[in-house]
Amino acid sequence: MEIKNITSPQNSVFKDAVKKQQPRQARLSQVFTAEGVRAVDEVLKSSGTSAGRDTSGWTTFHWEVESVWIQESFAAANQGYLKELSALEAPVYQVPDAMFRRLSDTEHPQGVLAIVRRRQAKPEEVFKQKENLLLVVLENLQDPGNVGTILRTADAAGATAILCTKGTCDVYSPKVVRSSMGSLLHVPVLNVASVSDIAPLLEKRKIRLLAAHLKGEKAPWNADMKGNVAIMIGNEGAGLSEEASQMAHELVKIPMPGSAESLNAGIACGMLLYEALRQRS
Repeated sequence: MEIKNITSPQNSVFKDAVKKQQPRQARLSQVFTAEGVRAVDEVLKSSGTSAGRDTSGWTTFHWEVESVWIQESFAAANQGYLKELSALEAPVYQVPDAMFRRLSDTEHPQGVLAIVRRRQAKPEEVFKQKENLLLVVLENLQDPGNVGTILRTADAAGATAILCTKGTCDVYSPKVVRSSMGSLLHVPVLNVASVSDIAPLLEKRKIRLLAAHLKGEKAPWNADMKGNVAIMIGNEGAGLSEEASQMAHELVKIPMPGSAESLNAGIACGMLLYEALRQRS
């Protein structure tokens, strides 16, 4: 598709794209923004527009690219990249640098971004796999950096999916998308209203729920993390709610012989995921 030049900030297509950078409008429009060369490349790979990638599971879904935006100076310095973009079915727009900054969420824009349709995972997709399920349950995590890090780590560890309660931050927010480094496109995220809605989903499939908790009596390596397992991580400050703690089949505590009172939620989740991976290996 031919790359179109837009030079006026009053252009209706540009104004609509700017509006979609606002969190509320992005949610209402069911879109998110992937910014930077690496993020856009991941979107294009996962949308089936790039050859040479063997995709399976979640990534076989065609992520719908609504539009791609490039800034003038980036276009001038990356003519080869423009040829790749021109092969897309989605419209590609080139705008002056000052206009691109209105679309960008970063202090130093990389010069390219894609507006992509959101996708909401369904239980039948998440639980399509019957054995050796490895899930992460996030209860009211509010730091986008933590959520993005957990997505990236879960992807690296081969986790099946992530379940998020309503109080968890928007996984499609720009900071989560950036910090997940493309993993948001690889790992299904199932949204649930509360932890009480998670219990029947897990019980039906005989999935054991292990919770990271300061009152845990077992170290992770002494807990059984093989088979169908879900690892639950609580809010950064308050930890897990009492309801969530009581739901867990087992509370595990990562030893901290130093002076720190607690671990970062993303770090703790990563340690538990890799202990599960170790046991499964």
